[in-house]
Amino acid sequence: MQGTTRYVNYATAASIMILAAAIATLIGSIGRTVESRRWVVHTQDVLVRLQETISLVNEVDALQKSLLLDHDPQDRAELDAGLAAIPHEWQTLQRLTRDNPVQQQALLRYRTLLDGFTQALAEGLQHPERHTQSGMRTLRRAIAAQEAALRGEEERLLALRAAVVDRDLTRTIVATGAVAFLSIALLFFVRAMARHEALMMQTGQARLAATLRSIGDAVIATDLRGRVQFMNPVAEDLAGMNAAQAAGRPLEEVLRILPAAPGTLDLPALLRDIVAGAMAPARIALSGSTPLHPETARDWILSCHPMLVHDKPAGTVIGIHEVTELKQAQRDLADANLLLERRIQERTERLAEANMELRAFAHTVAHDLRAPLRNVEGYADALREDESPRLSEQGRHFLARLREAARRMDRLITELLAYSQLSRAELKLRTVDLERVAWLALSDIETQVSRSGAQVEIASPLPAALGNEAILVQVFENLIGNAIKFVAPGVAPSIRIHGCEDGDHALVWIADNGIGIPPEQRERIFGVFERLHGEEAYPGTGIGLAIVRKAMERLGGSVRVEAAAAGTVLRLCLPMRCGAEPPL
Repeated sequence: MQGTTRYVNYATAASIMILAAAIATLIGSIGRTVESRRWVVHTQDVLVRLQETISLVNEVDALQKSLLLDHDPQDRAELDAGLAAIPHEWQTLQRLTRDNPVQQQALLRYRTLLDGFTQALAEGLQHPERHTQSGMRTLRRAIAAQEAALRGEEERLLALRAAVVDRDLTRTIVATGAVAFLSIALLFFVRAMARHEALMMQTGQARLAATLRSIGDAVIATDLRGRVQFMNPVAEDLAGMNAAQAAGRPLEEVLRILPAAPGTLDLPALLRDIVAGAMAPARIALSGSTPLHPETARDWILSCHPMLVHDKPAGTVIGIHEVTELKQAQRDLADANLLLERRIQERTERLAEANMELRAFAHTVAHDLRAPLRNVEGYADALREDESPRLSEQGRHFLARLREAARRMDRLITELLAYSQLSRAELKLRTVDLERVAWLALSDIETQVSRSGAQVEIASPLPAALGNEAILVQVFENLIGNAIKFVAPGVAPSIRIHGCEDGDHALVWIADNGIGIPPEQRERIFGVFERLHGEEAYPGTGIGLAIVRKAMERLGGSVRVEAAAAGTVLRLCLPMRCGAEPPL
């Protein structure tokens, strides 16, 4: 509806602008017509003055001839008056034609001829014997020719200016018709738009009323005095009366409710304060009983907002939302939460007991398993020392296999215990210098590095990361140890460790010249007891890389095998601060 009103306003403004332009055109046309008419009148005045001057010249010529035949004092006086009036008439003509340079030049020639004519008339009266009719006729012809030229120019201007008047008058008539047509069209347009706007307003009011009546909450509107002006059906059910019965009655008579909290609620004063701007729109918890259900207490949330008409307060709109079921649901939810918390606490306590028992069991199993293994290894050593001379070559071979199996089983139990402890350990994370971690790991396996002849390069500096130094040393030991172990026979291990910062993460790569890992096996090797080679070729328990992955996950990082042209490249990724996004 607002969009329609906007388009109507635009159309009306455009129509008014077009009408204003047409009226301005009409006014301009009328002005031009008046101006053209003024020049026509001006030209007619010039012609009249010219004709008067010509008549005056003819009159003095006739008076001079009469005086030559019969001297009459009255004729003489008229002649003198006429001769004196000719310069004044010429000056009037000059003033009227000062906008026309051509006529100004013609008038100068006309003045010369008039001066000669008046002088000849005066000399003829004073010296009749010298007066010749032939000279006067020549002068009169010259004057008549100049008068004809002056009259012809003015008549030409009169015709031109009359044509301009006709053209401007036609334009004025057309502009008047256009203005009249546009005025009538605008009148019909505004009337149609007004009817359309009224229809839209009626439709909008009907929709608003239907919306208010279909709202599930109670809606009541009051005037500035707190008297009810509107109620929707929900409010009618709440108040126990219809809108017609409640119209004009004070709100406290229609809505009988009490505050949920102790104290009194002065609802009319509250509404007046909201309308006056003395307090912000309110949302108050209420409880009470409606006249229809006096035996049942209900709970409501009442919202009060000022009703503005043209930005001026005209009353208050009150929305009442029943929250009885919501409050009951909240109470039920609170009870359920308490029950759930008790069950979670009980489960947590049982889980803690189970973890303690599992930890004790792990230590017990490790002790109980390792004690017989140590006995087996001890008896095997004693048998080798005491009975070795009497044993056959095959017996000594079986004895060596027995000792090696016992040691491998001991390592397996130790690493399984370490893997289990890594999953349960409480870790304290802090910023760790990864370069220091790498050197500590190298110092711990120095004997293995020296025995293998490995070349280890640490590209300084390595970044710092958030982690646990002891666990990271174990991670580096496992990875460097694997790089030393998994090389082709006769090849000296070559290992390079380098790293960088990538946003919120520290990246470290450990690259070697070993036998490499097939692409399809790059995820499998991180599983427990996963081995790609037999014990005879590359001894081990198959738990080292599982410990590495578990440790990196506990530290919030990751480990993966990257593609390499030769050897193996493992990438470690660790966060550099708390709250960093999980690594890719």
